[in-house]
Amino acid sequence: MRWFALAFVLCVADTAAAQSATFRGRVLTDSTERPVAGATVALDALQLQAVSDSIGNVVIVGITPGTHLLVVRRIGFTPISSRITFSAGATVEADLLLAAITAQPMPEVVVATRPVVRGKMAEFEERRAEGHGRFLTLDDLERRSFSTMANTLRVLPGMSLVSGPGGAAYAAAGRLSQPGCALCTTAKSARGSSACFVAVALDGNMVYGSADPNEPKFDLNIIDPRTLSGVEFYVGPASIPTRYNATRSTCGLLMLWTK
Repeated sequence: MRWFALAFVLCVADTAAAQSATFRGRVLTDSTERPVAGATVALDALQLQAVSDSIGNVVIVGITPGTHLLVVRRIGFTPISSRITFSAGATVEADLLLAAITAQPMPEVVVATRPVVRGKMAEFEERRAEGHGRFLTLDDLERRSFSTMANTLRVLPGMSLVSGPGGAAYAAAGRLSQPGCALCTTAKSARGSSACFVAVALDGNMVYGSADPNEPKFDLNIIDPRTLSGVEFYVGPASIPTRYNATRSTCGLLMLWTK
């Protein structure tokens, strides 16, 4: 009886094996048909898979008859898939052609970075980024190669210059009057028009900033433009940075920064 049961089990197993299908294939490149090793060939629904050998051969056995999706994957190649019908006891053979993935050129990306500014010019760059004043950067100064400070400042909108004795030049606001600036110092320019002087700071230190008409004006022409790294100008009291709010009784603020 035990011998009969064992024989029956072996018979059933042989029958099942005879009914299952087999897949034999070769994984090749589609351009040169060279073998592709290490490709995974899988019947995911049946949880069956095999890996191609060094000459691209692959074999999968024990496939349940029916139509199944066969998927081929290999790094560096585009995956392919195909539905294949397997008959009981049959062996299906096929060449599996993989297309190599061509590297696509990435579009050029230009990253514009602003250099880190440290020291005394850091606040200059912060205010320039905010855009409240009028600025000349080091590039502006070097590109225009100004010969005197008077020539340098003439390019700033709203800036006017009052001539003094011995070729001196004093900074003034372009308007003849400044609303809200009743204490502004005024003087007659060489042309006889009224001028409203602005406060002047050199490297953050005030060299002229009082509304006192007796305070000596700062002669801008004693400064060589080639020694400057930046210029900023605030045409009216309302636009002057808070740090320099003591100068709000003047017609504006001119700030000069040396290298």
